[in-house]
Amino acid sequence: MAAPPQTIALAGLILLIFVLAVAALCLHVLGRRRPRQQVPPPLEAAAAGEAEEEEGGGGERPQNQRRRRRARRKRRQEEGAAAEGGGHGADGDRDAAAKAAGKEALLPRRPEFPLASVAGPLQRRINARYDDLARASEAQCLTIEQVNEFVNCLIDARNELLQRYENVQRSFKIKKAMLSNHRNCRSSYERLFEQVRRLETERDNLKKDAAIYNYIQERLQKSPAYKMIMELSAMEMEAQEISFEELLAKEKEDTAFWQRNGKLRSFSSK
Repeated sequence: MAAPPQTIALAGLILLIFVLAVAALCLHVLGRRRPRQQVPPPLEAAAAGEAEEEEGGGGERPQNQRRRRRARRKRRQEEGAAAEGGGHGADGDRDAAAKAAGKEALLPRRPEFPLASVAGPLQRRINARYDDLARASEAQCLTIEQVNEFVNCLIDARNELLQRYENVQRSFKIKKAMLSNHRNCRSSYERLFEQVRRLETERDNLKKDAAIYNYIQERLQKSPAYKMIMELSAMEMEAQEISFEELLAKEKEDTAFWQRNGKLRSFSSK
């Protein structure tokens, strides 16, 4: 008796599903086996690399230990030498430190930025003269010529500072008046505000330079050479201007001028 067609179709479908399931299972099993075969080589290589690093580190450790031992021995030898010569060496170091401290006290340090607002050549000239004065003051060989040159440099710096301060003050007043005008647009207002800010900064710098100038002037006035210069200047101002005729008449009144060894001087005309 022949089987109906529906039964044959159902059996074929079941067989097809079974074959597909077997094929999927085989693919899944093969896919799991492949990574397991590829993983061991890199692990072995890494293990070998770590073993080589440990071997290399084991060779470097004795060298580091030797270096440390040598450094310790050298440090102990230096400490022992310092302890043996301790008395005289410590006293010498103390004396040297005391001398250095006294030297720094005698030598007044130049200001960090002396008169930064003046021109470059004048600033370098002032620095050079100030250093010369400091060295001469330390050696106690300060001369009138050195003080006079430095005073001339300070006079030039004072004149330049005054001129620049007047210019800055005038520009500051003008820009501030323009800034108070409400008709200015936004761009011009910002530009004027920036100019006023720069003028204020420059004015503050000029005030700092003026303070430095006053400080140097006060230190200079305490030197004996400066006092001698002031005395000579006062003597020159006190001396009255006199003509030759007045001087001759004054000398004629002095009888000691016309006598030589108790006798009157004679003038012979040739």
